[in-house]
This record gives sequence, structure tokens and C-alpha cells, in this order.
Amino acid sequence: MSKKQLPVAPAGRPCARVTCETLPSALDRWNGGIKAAATDDNSISVFDVIGQDYWGEGVTAKRIAGALRAMNGADVTVNINSPGGDMFEGLAIYNLLREYQGKVTVKVLGIAASAASVIAMAGDDIQIGRGAFLMIHN
Repeated sequence: MSKKQLPVAPAGRPCARVTCETLPSALDRWNGGIKAAATDDNSISVFDVIGQDYWGEGVTAKRIAGALRAMNGADVTVNINSPGGDMFEGLAIYNLLREYQGKVTVKVLGIAASAASVIAMAGDDIQIGRGAFLMIHN
């Protein structure tokens, strides 16, 4: 078939052979909002640099404070795998975790270096995985 023989799709009208109808019961169950799954797992993942980078990514005190507020004083687990970053942001996160009402368990899963090592010290219970690293500057 050459380009000249391709069928023409009229603009603004769907093809007559294509139909798409949703059942009303499917629309009743559909919820268009994106929400976190409701679980009993209160954990915070620190899997990025500490502080906001050029692209707006990273772990900030503002984000940690929001996560802690949502947990309403329940016990929390902080999982860390971070190369570190902004010292002042790390100190702010450390202070937020120390002031938190619930029990804070910190788990170093890979590396907690530089500012992330400061955050790791904020836990009531600190665990480090076999083969994981904690790097503190001299």
C-alpha cells in the first residue's frame, strides 16, 4: 500500500468502527485522585542528597517535617541511603527527628555519609545493615 492509498481519517470525527463505552459501575468505582496507600507502615526514606539540588530534588527539612506531621506522633522508621549534602539542612532534619514525640528508629541501608550521618544519629534506636557504611568527616 502506498501513501496515496492510505485511508483518510476525517478530522474531528471518530472512525465509525471504533466504539468505546464504559460501564456505569466502572465509573462508580473509579477515583481519579492520586493518594498514598493506607498502611500501618510509618517510614520515611532518605534515598537522595540532603538539601534541595538544582532540579528541586533532594531530602529537605520541609519535606521531613510534613511527613512527621502526617504521622501524628506514631513510631517512625527512617531508612537512609544517602551520600550526604547540605550540613545545615541535615542539622535541621536531625533536630526535627529528635523533637518528634514518637519513637524514631533509624536504619542505615547502604551509606549514611556526611550530613546523612548526622541524621542517622537522631534515632532512639540506630541500626546499620551488614555491609552498610557510616562516613563521618574528620
